[in-house]
Amino acid sequence: MLTRLALVGLVILAFVRGACGEDLPRYLAFQFYPASGSTRMRQLFYSQPKDLHTIISELKDSIGVTGTDNRHLGFILGPLAFDNTDEEIRELIASGFDTALKTGVAVGFHIDDSMFWGRLTQLNTSENIEWLDWSGAPSGGRVIKWDPPNREKLAPPLCLNSRAVQNAVRVRATLIGNEIAKGVAQLRQAGKEALFVGVIAGWETQVGRDFDTGKTVGYCALTNAGYSEKNPPADINAARSQIVRAFVDLWAQALTEAGVPLGKVYSHLPLDSEATASSAFCSFCVPGVSTYPFPGFLDMWRKELAKHGDPPWASSEGAAMDPREARHGGRGIGMEGYLGSLFNHGAVLVNVFGWGLGDESNPFRKLAEGPDSLAAYRKFLDGEKLGEAQVPDLLSTLPANLRVKIEKIQAALPGWLQHHEPAPIQNDVDSLGQALEDERFSDAEKVTDAILKRIGQ
Repeated sequence: MLTRLALVGLVILAFVRGACGEDLPRYLAFQFYPASGSTRMRQLFYSQPKDLHTIISELKDSIGVTGTDNRHLGFILGPLAFDNTDEEIRELIASGFDTALKTGVAVGFHIDDSMFWGRLTQLNTSENIEWLDWSGAPSGGRVIKWDPPNREKLAPPLCLNSRAVQNAVRVRATLIGNEIAKGVAQLRQAGKEALFVGVIAGWETQVGRDFDTGKTVGYCALTNAGYSEKNPPADINAARSQIVRAFVDLWAQALTEAGVPLGKVYSHLPLDSEATASSAFCSFCVPGVSTYPFPGFLDMWRKELAKHGDPPWASSEGAAMDPREARHGGRGIGMEGYLGSLFNHGAVLVNVFGWGLGDESNPFRKLAEGPDSLAAYRKFLDGEKLGEAQVPDLLSTLPANLRVKIEKIQAALPGWLQHHEPAPIQNDVDSLGQALEDERFSDAEKVTDAILKRIGQ
């Protein structure tokens, strides 16, 4: 049964989603990483060497404008993770609002919802961490890919629908929401409520992969959802996506109930498949995804938005450069074209990664802070219409022989699935996607051969 607040939330968000994007406040924001949390967090994130007020003042001075009535310059602080102490959370949120009031640059926050949780030792049990298979074999650690593209091992993926994990979410969301409510009240009292960007509830929320095996986990959560080896879901990826979506909704509703204004919670999903993208849509959140210019990403996302009535949405993480291109010293697609492809199509928040990131040779930093990018930021904040960039189609970037084989799979696989269970082929499909992402084209071709043989082509 929906609570009264849930009903109000659905009504208000339905109104927001039906409004014209140009009439809504829109934020061009930049991600910054506070030096807080666990040792592992400090190792993996580019913590800023200066105090927050100085950093944001320099951002403001470099761009030169802070916006118009409905276009705002902003900064996002995060991750706010389970590995942060309660006092760190309070200090980070308070300092963010204080800096917004002093600089006139809007503030937002970015929550890591499940990666960094080692401080909560009570969750390190078989009921609360993910399994490799139906037998309950626990994952030994979560794999993430960072920049540079090395594999990093984190604590095991959490079982997203276990009772203890969900209780931990409610406790942490209540703390964050209560502290944000205090900050919003300060802004309101000063007549500057527009200086609150919102809170991004998640950091590419997902079930996760096991570090040692590379397998997608989720069998603990699937078991909690009523599935088993003898009663598996018809589509295991769709079932995982439903679990992720419910987890996103849990965070968003808990934050809203704790005091975050409606319409100011954004989800954050990786944009790697239609099933994943669908998890970004929840009752209490503005849908949000990562928007690096991977080939085909815009078409996929716009189709997903259309399925949900073309609501306002958020680029919760992104840059004007494909990370694979960055590895080879690429220059990206141009910041104006990148921003135009987002803001001109309903984005109400674009959170740019790269400002102050690493040393001055870092390709993301060079792009974010370059003179052409600064000009694009000013153009948007001054209320002008941005141009758009063309993102290449995925297949056009592949070797010709591999492209032909993938097109053959695309044509034949839907018919094959009408008469066969998807489970036997799922690992091959996952392996193909990983090989393409890593640009291991010879490996990708071997997998396509295996898939074609399996489906009788």
